[in-house]
Amino acid sequence: MTEPTFSTPSPLSFDTEGLERARAGVRDSSFYRSFSLLEPESRSDLYDFYVFCRVVDDLADEPRTDIDVRSHLNCWSWSFAHDFATPPGWEKAPFFLRTVEIAKKRQIPASLYGDIVRGMQDDLSQVRIPDIPALLRYCYRAAGAVGRICVPIFGGDLDRLGPYADLLGEAFQLTNILRDIAQDAARDRIYLPADRMRHFGVSDEDVLTGRLHDGMRALLTEIWTRSEDDYEKARHLLSDPADRRTMVAARAMETVYHAIHKKIRRTGFDVYRQRIRLGPLEKASVLLRLWRDRKAVGL
Repeated sequence: MTEPTFSTPSPLSFDTEGLERARAGVRDSSFYRSFSLLEPESRSDLYDFYVFCRVVDDLADEPRTDIDVRSHLNCWSWSFAHDFATPPGWEKAPFFLRTVEIAKKRQIPASLYGDIVRGMQDDLSQVRIPDIPALLRYCYRAAGAVGRICVPIFGGDLDRLGPYADLLGEAFQLTNILRDIAQDAARDRIYLPADRMRHFGVSDEDVLTGRLHDGMRALLTEIWTRSEDDYEKARHLLSDPADRRTMVAARAMETVYHAIHKKIRRTGFDVYRQRIRLGPLEKASVLLRLWRDRKAVGL
């Protein structure tokens, strides 16, 4: 995996085209409806933070011939390694300045943003995960650090709620890995840990070509069970009524993602023929259950 680049980058124009694509992507995301549960300032900050996440994620995932994606990710990485210093050429980039404004207002460490970018930089190389510890490090960079940044945006205490964000982020990312196996394979990415693949007799070729044999299903079941345990542990960590009110948007996200997670298992991990998602009625149903639960306990 790549090492972070901390040398001063060459002057570079901010990627405004990628920014607009990211904004559209966030509006279409599974999480977008949960933003409405927040107060206006938190809602605005969360939206822009998720746009940032989509900007750097798209740099790693979307084919681009018009820009040097490594250079753009390096600019973000350099900024966060130097406490939100402005990369050359981004002095008048409104979205970069807005990202810094949110972080400083909410007292969010630059290192958390750096962790997210490091995960995106890892994705630029051929992805193979050697073992469970490496998988969990990736989950933290891709989702746990995102959750930690969300905590102060929601108005919560990062020191106390950080472990909750870590668990929920790990659960989300493991669900993503299970759901997106086929899409990742098309990019020659395998996020299933190699040591567990060997244990179950699963080869790279099995994953890349969609050979869903008994050993493969057993491996996916093991990953699914770990994620299910994370959802349960995270729920127990959020037992305080005040924290449950503060983290209501996270709970809405969890409700939607957990439903996707369960649907993956119900389909027998049939993730190569279809991308598992919730239809509009399914999504409305799970959010309605959350609303009823909140009303029942006065939250």
